[in-house]
Amino acid sequence: MKRGMSKLLSILLIATLVFTSASVAFAGTEEGQVAGDLTASVKNAAAAAVQQQAKASVQSATTKAVSVEGNFDLVTIANDADLDKLGVNFGDIAYDSNAALGAGYGYAKAVQIPAKGTVIMAAQTFSDSATGVNFGLYKDDQLTKPVDYGYAARASASPATKVIQVPQGGTYYLGVCSSSIPGMYAALRVSAGYINGGDRTITSGQEILVGQKAAQTNYFKFKAKNTGYLQVVSTKDAGYNKVTLCNSKKKALSNSLGVRYAPTFGVKKGTTYYVKIASNFNSEGSYLFKATNTKITEKSGKKKAKAVNLKKNKTVKGTIIAGNGQEDWYKFKLNGKKKVKIVMKGRTNDAMKIQVYQGGKKISGTNGTFRYTNKSYTVKSIGKWSKGTYYIKISRGNKKSSGYYELSWK
Repeated sequence: MKRGMSKLLSILLIATLVFTSASVAFAGTEEGQVAGDLTASVKNAAAAAVQQQAKASVQSATTKAVSVEGNFDLVTIANDADLDKLGVNFGDIAYDSNAALGAGYGYAKAVQIPAKGTVIMAAQTFSDSATGVNFGLYKDDQLTKPVDYGYAARASASPATKVIQVPQGGTYYLGVCSSSIPGMYAALRVSAGYINGGDRTITSGQEILVGQKAAQTNYFKFKAKNTGYLQVVSTKDAGYNKVTLCNSKKKALSNSLGVRYAPTFGVKKGTTYYVKIASNFNSEGSYLFKATNTKITEKSGKKKAKAVNLKKNKTVKGTIIAGNGQEDWYKFKLNGKKKVKIVMKGRTNDAMKIQVYQGGKKISGTNGTFRYTNKSYTVKSIGKWSKGTYYIKISRGNKKSSGYYELSWK
């Protein structure tokens, strides 16, 4: 999620606030009413000049009068492209010593968060503001119970940024607060984005953004539209996460394999699966992955007696379905003594086996294993094989293996 973090930073660096006066006036206010405008001249992410006036009247839950100007919102980030929303969704907020809260002085805004995940926030105080402003996500409107650790955003060229783990959906409070601001006010810019970390249904080729900071496990529901293979790849910040393919009852059909190996599973059309992803601590606050279902048209024999003829220099494709103990059989014929080379390619989550027979006898040295780290596996004849019919058996390496293969000989 490095792009998300850097996006927040660049927003606050590029969009520099210029006050129309050296200070913000809070004078002659009535309860719940703010006197004075906070007028800003800002540059947005596209470097276009924007004039904005922010004016707000807010009253705390304890009915104490508060003097607050401005506002900020929580942006939902559903995919990587949504990070661009942060370039135009930021807020400027200012408050003085009349804005009393249980945590001191500040501003709290209730937000509804639908599921566990992360909130990424950035804040920067302005040069003529009181420093030492805390910001974050809180459980209460008095900002006394932070959801995650809190720290202060301080006036400097670089804004402070934090990743907040949200344990579950519910009502929370985005907030900025100061323990004391005697004779001064606090003014700062805030940007905040929420990333869903909950389980959900996914489709083939869909890039999935998952909000995650603490170690967690997710189950993503998937229905195969094609018989073929399902490949899971990481597109950002998920290299050490582990992937397991499960059946419709979330029972494992495979072993766990690091997503950096692009684990690949054989799947059957119309079948519901769950892609289980176990993630470790992630300081970036999210990861991206994509699961793609590719169709494989296969014509193989399911037992030796029904082996399908494999022509020389022709390539066939096949699938070993997860949770299925199937075997795929092919045959070819030599009209005389010849050297033979059989090449197997493909992808798997673990291993697939190849074995060559002549008649009912295994040929020595042809029992091989194609593993998830291999690009190909080659069987070569020792010397020349005699005239006759040969059979090739492709099978899973163990009960947790599946995938797809390409097979040819010459």
